[in-house]
Amino acid sequence: MNTRRSFVQFALFGIAAAAPGAALAAEALHPGFLFHPLGPDAELGLGWRLQRVYPPAQGAVTLTMAHAAGRQVRVDVCLRNGAPRGPASTELLDFIVMDGGDGTAEMEESLGRALRRLAAVAAENENSDLARIRELSPHADRVWSHPDAMAAAAHRLAPGAPSA
Repeated sequence: MNTRRSFVQFALFGIAAAAPGAALAAEALHPGFLFHPLGPDAELGLGWRLQRVYPPAQGAVTLTMAHAAGRQVRVDVCLRNGAPRGPASTELLDFIVMDGGDGTAEMEESLGRALRRLAAVAAENENSDLARIRELSPHADRVWSHPDAMAAAAHRLAPGAPSA
């Protein structure tokens, strides 16, 4: 436990898992606290807005981002484990664009900037309720645990929605 991140991860997964009644009810896990004070349809700049925030599913909070030109993008907010994998991150979270790629494709700069703004808001809030964060998983763990769901996620904007 040489770093604060190691300590937080230990606290999230070690102590929390051992505590009696550690499982959280789904209704207690609404992720809106992460993006406070932003609400539905919050403008993030450069034509992007945070259209919707979904409750955690399969280890991630899913966001639907919408651009003024009509483009929509699904972003999964996962637990960060090591170096960031997405275009934006915080100390505890990683923002992964679910576009079906392997993470090497060029991304529209305006989307990256909007996500970094959103991550800055989340960074201010993430330590306010670590119990809620502990239900998230690193992206690599999610891919390993739910390979079919992760592959299909690139083709739908809402968790659990049928693939297009």
